[in-house]
Amino acid sequence: MLMASTTLSANNGNSEKNVKVSTENSKAVVLQLNNLSEGTAISLVDQNGQVLFQDEAQAAKYSKVFNLNSLKEGEIYLEIESDEQLEVLTIQVTDTEAYLEKSAEVLIEKPILKMNGDQAKVFFGKNEGQTKVTIFDANHDIAFRHNAQSGSARAYDLSDLPAGSYTFQFKTGDRTFYEGITVK
Repeated sequence: MLMASTTLSANNGNSEKNVKVSTENSKAVVLQLNNLSEGTAISLVDQNGQVLFQDEAQAAKYSKVFNLNSLKEGEIYLEIESDEQLEVLTIQVTDTEAYLEKSAEVLIEKPILKMNGDQAKVFFGKNEGQTKVTIFDANHDIAFRHNAQSGSARAYDLSDLPAGSYTFQFKTGDRTFYEGITVK
């Protein structure tokens, strides 16, 4: 029996999230997560973006064994998404084994939006490149557009917008995140 193990750590606020991925019996992948926020989403996604598995952590610890015997050769992606970040790990699948591609790990810090009356304060994570911000109204019309620098913070004055529901769209690299707000 072959067993390989990789442990990754990411600073997540006050506690450190631990990710352990190991392979056993060739194409079985064991995932162990510690110090998670409740509601953290765990997904396996193929190269075409099709979700193969999706779950949500109900506690600070999460474990799962993935049997990848039926998958064809190629890459699949293990995505671990909390309110603050998205971590993407690449798993290589061959005819005989599955293993973690250590050099392909991606960590995206998600923008954090805080409302204070008619002011929206957004804290942008330290990611590569800019984050494209678009605010849509309830009819999906663009109310505002802006490019934000990585690692910055910006206040958006929404007092001129009519009352209603709006959606912030944040594009960082090839990922898009959404946050809904209500202007009164």
